[in-house]
Amino acid sequence: MTEEKAWYHAYQFPQSSIINQTAKFGNDTKVGHFCVIEEDVIVGDNVEIGNYVLLKKGTVIGDNCYIDSYARSSGNNNIGNNVTIRFGATIARNVEIEDDVFISPNVMTVYKKYTGEQSKKTLIKKGAFIGTAAVIGPNITIEEGVVIGAQAFASKDCTTKNGIYTGVPATFKKMKNS
Repeated sequence: MTEEKAWYHAYQFPQSSIINQTAKFGNDTKVGHFCVIEEDVIVGDNVEIGNYVLLKKGTVIGDNCYIDSYARSSGNNNIGNNVTIRFGATIARNVEIEDDVFISPNVMTVYKKYTGEQSKKTLIKKGAFIGTAAVIGPNITIEEGVVIGAQAFASKDCTTKNGIYTGVPATFKKMKNS
């Protein structure tokens, strides 16, 4: 028989935060002050959420993650285990972030194209590193281990595993450790 996970609810977190009663939290999770956590948000074990964080409906965060102050999730996205999302980053709807990803400060993922076409799914694969103030366009796949340089704009898939991409638009420059 499998053991059911014991979820914790909003009454254990700061009164300055607004946390929907349907939100679920794992063991050893910390929530900072002045956060807004909407319905159907699920947060795993050993997660630290900074101050002024917005997690919209349907955000799922894995175990051992760090969500820095002023980070925002637009909802309906999955964030894997051992993920760091730094100060001021915005994770748009329909973004999946796999395990062991580092999102630097002020990174932005985009949900819609300029035509209004909505993103089906943006995928940031395991071990990727997204540099400060980079922008990831809609429907983009960032391959496993890829580095996106600071202030780059990934407007197309970055498909070279362990590659480094820089510039506007982001283009392949070289392999990591070469």
